Amino acid sequence: MTKQLHVISHTHWDFEWYFSAHESLIQLIYHMDEVMDALESGDVESYYLDGQLSIVEDYLNACPQQKARFTELVSSGKLKIGPWYTQTDQLIIAGESIIRNLQLGISLGRGLGGVEMLGYVPDAFGQSMDMPKIYNGVGIDKTVFWRGLSTDVYPHREGQWQSEDGSLVTFYNIRDGYYVGGQLIYCDDAEAMAAQVAKGCLSDDIALPLGGDQRFVDFNVKSRIALFNQQLAEKQMDTRLIESSYDALFAKLSEQNLPMDCLSGEMIDGQASKIHRSIYSSRADHKRWNDMLERRLTLELEPLMVLATRFGIGYQKTLLDNLWRTMTRNHAHDSAGACNTDKTNKIILERFEQVDQMSGSACDYLVRKLAESQPALQNGSRITLFNTLPFSRSQVQTVTLSTKSGGFSLSTLEGENVPFDVLSQTRHYNGSIQRDPKDNAPDGYYFQTTIALRYALPALGFTSLVLNEKGSALESVSENHSNSIENERYRIVFTQGELHLTDKKLGQQWTQFLSVRDGGDDGDTYDYSPPAQDWVLDLSFSRADCTSQCGELQQSLTLKGHWLLPENLEARAQRFADTQCSYSLTLTLTADEQPLQVELSVDNQADDHRLQLVVNSPIQTRESIADTPFGFARRPVYQSQMADWRERGWKEEPSGIYPMISYANLSDDNLSLTVMTQGVKEYEVLLDSPQSPSGKLALTLFRSVGWLGKPDLLRRPGIASGQQYKYIPTPDSQMLGQQKAKFAFSLDSEFDPARIATQHQCWSVNLPYYQAQTLNQFTNTLKYFVMHPLKQPVCDTFSLLALSTDSLVCGAMQFEDNALCLRLFNPSERSVEQSGEIAVHVPTGTASETNMLLETLAPVAMEYGDLTPGAFRAKQVRTFKIPLE
Repeated sequence: MTKQLHVISHTHWDFEWYFSAHESLIQLIYHMDEVMDALESGDVESYYLDGQLSIVEDYLNACPQQKARFTELVSSGKLKIGPWYTQTDQLIIAGESIIRNLQLGISLGRGLGGVEMLGYVPDAFGQSMDMPKIYNGVGIDKTVFWRGLSTDVYPHREGQWQSEDGSLVTFYNIRDGYYVGGQLIYCDDAEAMAAQVAKGCLSDDIALPLGGDQRFVDFNVKSRIALFNQQLAEKQMDTRLIESSYDALFAKLSEQNLPMDCLSGEMIDGQASKIHRSIYSSRADHKRWNDMLERRLTLELEPLMVLATRFGIGYQKTLLDNLWRTMTRNHAHDSAGACNTDKTNKIILERFEQVDQMSGSACDYLVRKLAESQPALQNGSRITLFNTLPFSRSQVQTVTLSTKSGGFSLSTLEGENVPFDVLSQTRHYNGSIQRDPKDNAPDGYYFQTTIALRYALPALGFTSLVLNEKGSALESVSENHSNSIENERYRIVFTQGELHLTDKKLGQQWTQFLSVRDGGDDGDTYDYSPPAQDWVLDLSFSRADCTSQCGELQQSLTLKGHWLLPENLEARAQRFADTQCSYSLTLTLTADEQPLQVELSVDNQADDHRLQLVVNSPIQTRESIADTPFGFARRPVYQSQMADWRERGWKEEPSGIYPMISYANLSDDNLSLTVMTQGVKEYEVLLDSPQSPSGKLALTLFRSVGWLGKPDLLRRPGIASGQQYKYIPTPDSQMLGQQKAKFAFSLDSEFDPARIATQHQCWSVNLPYYQAQTLNQFTNTLKYFVMHPLKQPVCDTFSLLALSTDSLVCGAMQFEDNALCLRLFNPSERSVEQSGEIAVHVPTGTASETNMLLETLAPVAMEYGDLTPGAFRAKQVRTFKIPLE
């Protein structure tokens, strides 16, 4: 049978990289003129504009006069766009962000004449195991990708890929890269090209992608196809080239009964192409920013906006869409990886700062608007506490209050005393500022007091406390030099420079359970790579100054000191360490169900190194677990290909460095250790020998490197990643200055992914609050400006809905057509028959289940305001739309 090479004209348009998006926009403007000319003249039959709409949006904003011409070509099927807004990273970007990316891209594409419903990711650094269900969730049943699939897993290019919930897509693996078709233009060896792209194909219909990075359209594609077809005919080869598209290719594949296997799991092997399995720690500051803002948008701001609609405050969908547009621009694979020039990374940080300022101000506005619309109290002032999660929370939280006097008490509206710990108290001035503070008005002073309190908060709602001032000053929890802290669950002791942990519930004692490890890094912004002459340091706390603060609700232990590190790789090779890096490590225990919390701050003054926090557990295991966008993955601590990857020609060492979204776990038959993070995205299990089990979990705090790409790394031989023709320095990626990381440790008898995910939300999602006071007009940026209260007073306490479940996790709460859209998922490997219920506390209309685009699939019964989600398959994601009257 004759083989058909489907020549698919396209460009891969990196959103930003060693250039900025602003710079590449200039080329895009002129590029689009050429593309549209080629399509209109018939020189090219169809053209795929890299599957992302952000560049289209930029182009049409710059050239609005071209919109009619552009949309006509899209409508005719000649110009193919979408479905992404930006081609996202899949391994360290949260699942909800990936959904929003597709929501934005598909909506924008439909508005421009039509969108390609193809999971097109030609350059993402690996494929998440959750992508089939995300694709199916928006109506996509086929995908094209390049990186991550090794022939050890599957030898063919065509196959089926299935998530654990049963979602299925047909995939095509462009194993030779999205640029392989360039041989059609630049070479004359049709036979060699045909043999290359046919290798591993089950079908005689074969993709030949013709494009490249920011590459021009080929006006001569027809004549080159004719030339190659003539060569192949002369050699009597049963192969011919045709102009085509991925739609046409998949249509041909669907007609054939190919013996395709069904794969499951993630694809993160660097056999055929690099996947940069340590990029997850490049520019750790970017990762922390992104993680914090993803949580704020999905689990703070959007729920607050939904809550506010019940009191007449309009839902600002356009504002949210614009925030997500800005965020997802930072999720493109290079942007998320931070393998860019310093100037491009500065722009990425500016986007994060923009989203931070706007989302933070929106949260502040809504909290204040609702709180200031509550009636004034007759006795005392009001403190309004908010909970943006759909289940009740009763955990210790930190609140800062402003009072005229140094003393006060807290109570419920019914007059019951609410205890609290005073963590700190400072005196401030709120009168007109003077050059000489001695001229300040004596009565212009007030106190700011930070306290720890615990009070039950209603699900997705708010409640009120009463503050009454009294003259006597409050006594702060004293700081002392005690070397231990404890609560009902844990006891932590610092002795002889080591930290020891006792788990009272499970009867476990861990000696030296936390340590810090530092090694050299001869890599680049793509990959960690140890130097040829490495010197790995196990950093001691032996000279740390130890202090503690022990209240009734919260106890903390702080170690402060400094480490001496090699200044750079040259000093490390000489085993010379004289560069001082100060650190502060704080461990916190609370009187609730919260995990052990750890915060580490390091003033990095050294270059070319990698710093890791190491958890030394008694667990002995050969696999690790880490969460994925909507579930978790099991991974070997030692991958068998490590033994001979160089001899087999792998592009990159398959070392046990792995990505995570928010936690990593080690478990055995008796014990489960989960380390949760707020922005740390990389971990590995340290091994004494390749085949030995281990319980040492190392999390990469940050990497310091100074180059965009370097050739011939120990972990990645061959040409440089990124720009292979020029060394590009990235001094900002040395990460000098304060580097902070937050962790939480949860110990259990067994691994429970739903409980861990919910516990992570409780720990990492803020608890907004508002104090009715006029002493401090700068509690947030907008507090200084006056605000009208709502026309109808807001009640003292309120709960919109409550999710009661032990097996499901809330992914997001959107608002569409005056309806709450609640996305839930089962992160477990097991199906759930009775998943709990959703109790809605306001009148509702007829509920329905939707896809991830919020399009109705089927009605869902509600009884007396309660919705029962019913059974969930393993790892399944479902969305419920509940109209609110």
